[in-house]
Order: sequence, then structure tokens, then C-alpha cells
Amino acid sequence: MESFYLLYLYFEFKQSYNKMQLSEINERYGIEGVLTFYEEKHSIVAEINSSYSKAKISLYGAQVLSFIPIGQEDLLFVSSESYFEEGKAIRGGIPICWPWFNAHPTEASFPSHGFARISTWQVNGAMQNNGEITLELVLKSNEETFKLFPYEFELYAEIKVGTKLSVALTTINKSESAFDISSALHSYFNVSDIANVSLKGLKDTPYMDDVLKKEARQNEDLLLFNNRIDRRYHGIETDCVINDISRRINVAKKGSKVTVVWNPWEELAAQMADLGNEDYRNMLCVEAANSLEDTITIVPGNSHCLETTISLI
Repeated sequence: MESFYLLYLYFEFKQSYNKMQLSEINERYGIEGVLTFYEEKHSIVAEINSSYSKAKISLYGAQVLSFIPIGQEDLLFVSSESYFEEGKAIRGGIPICWPWFNAHPTEASFPSHGFARISTWQVNGAMQNNGEITLELVLKSNEETFKLFPYEFELYAEIKVGTKLSVALTTINKSESAFDISSALHSYFNVSDIANVSLKGLKDTPYMDDVLKKEARQNEDLLLFNNRIDRRYHGIETDCVINDISRRINVAKKGSKVTVVWNPWEELAAQMADLGNEDYRNMLCVEAANSLEDTITIVPGNSHCLETTISLI
């Protein structure tokens, strides 16, 4: 009985603490009618209403969940079965994979795609300029991160919401030795049906086929989708264009020489607990990444910025 009462007091305290934190965030960073923070499921979410578009960003993972240009449907996809729980990644939007991409190279028990996407970030700043809203979030090294990545760092996510959506991820090495990172802005795009979609911008580009486990090169001008795909195109810095039935989405990037293209297709989707069996039809991942030979070494005091910009054309 006593332990139950203590547990009850803990949850009462946590709830009141979250409300206090939420109130302080809104007072300090909220912009009336434009930027509001509220609780949703397991996280605090920033809701942005710019002159040109709407967006939602979860402080859990610094993850953009929605980007809707005025008069359009959402450009981003979130799974109908996504987890919204501490310690689990949100399936959709733009997850931040950092400081490693895919599985950890030596520790199988470490979280896939790193810990940035399952960490709670802090608000570091917010502003509006000519109808565009900028929100900056920060994650800093601490006792928990040292268990997985034994370096001091500061990680900033600058998210701009206007006619375009831009996410810039800046890593600063605050430690006394150099470290390596691989990373990705794992963008999930909302499409009408994957059978209707083609992707332009990858012709004559070599890639690592992570399904077939071999190197290849794309010869076609347009990439079509009729099966599971998981490719890391390398040595490429140019834009890609997603051609859908009624719209075209431009995906630009900076600080990246690898573009990841992924769709799990029917068989893998059925094996994923946080993805609806038919969800693969309405999603396509086109990601700015640092991976393969584009793994980044950052010396003490230096930084690296990985950026993606999404817009309708």
C-alpha cells in the first residue's frame, strides 16, 4: 500500500513538473498565434502556424512530425502504428539518426540509428522573420549519453518553417579528442501510392544495395518502385525530386554525400510492429545522410552541419 502511494505521488509530481516546464517554455519561447507548445502523448510538441505553412515538432527526438503548406496535404508521413513511448523511436516525420546510422558498428545492444531520436531535447531559441518561423532545439552530452558515446558534444537542430521546411543538424565537438559520426535526416514523405511515384536525380549514381548486399549503379533517369528498396547512393550532393500524381516534392541537402532511398514493401512492413501492413504504400524515405565513405570526423572545437530542405515545385 505504501509503495503504491509513493508511486502515485511520483506521477503527481511528474505531471505537475511537466505542466510547470510547459508553462515556462510557452512564456519564454511561444509566439502568440504563431508558435505554441503543448503536451501530446509522451512529449511536448511545438505547433507552428507560419504565413505559408503549418508544422508540428516533437521535443522528443527534435523530430518534425508534420509539414503542411497552405492548401496542401501533409508532405510528411507518420505511421498509423507508430510508438509514442519513452525509449522508442517515432516512425515517421523526420527522425534524427545520430551519432551512428543503422546498427552500432560494434555494440549490437545499442539503439539502432543512435540515441538522438529517443532523447528529449531542450528549446534553445525561437524567432519569426518575414513570415518564416525558426525553432532551435539542443541536445548536450550528459551521464546517459556517455554510456553510449564517450565524448562531450552539443547537437543543435535548427528547424525553419515557411514556404519550405529546412532542418539543419549541427554537431559541435566539445571534447578533447576527435570523434567520428555517421548520421541521417531520415525523412518520410507522404505519397498517394508508391506505385504512382518516381524519383528523379539519381541517374549514373553508384549505390550500396542494402537488400542485396552489393554495389551497383543506377542507369535509369527515373527510379520506379515495385519492390522493397534500401539503397545508399554515394558521391552525390544534388537534389532529388519526388514525382507523385498531383505534386512534385524537391528534396535538397547540404553537408552530405550520401542519399538514402527506402521503402520496406509488403513483406517487411508486415514484420514491423510500428508500421501498418498497408502503410508502405503511402510512404517513401529520401534521406540526407553521412554514411559509408562520408562518415564525418570532427576534431575538438570544430563542427559539422547536415541539412535537408523540402519544398513543393
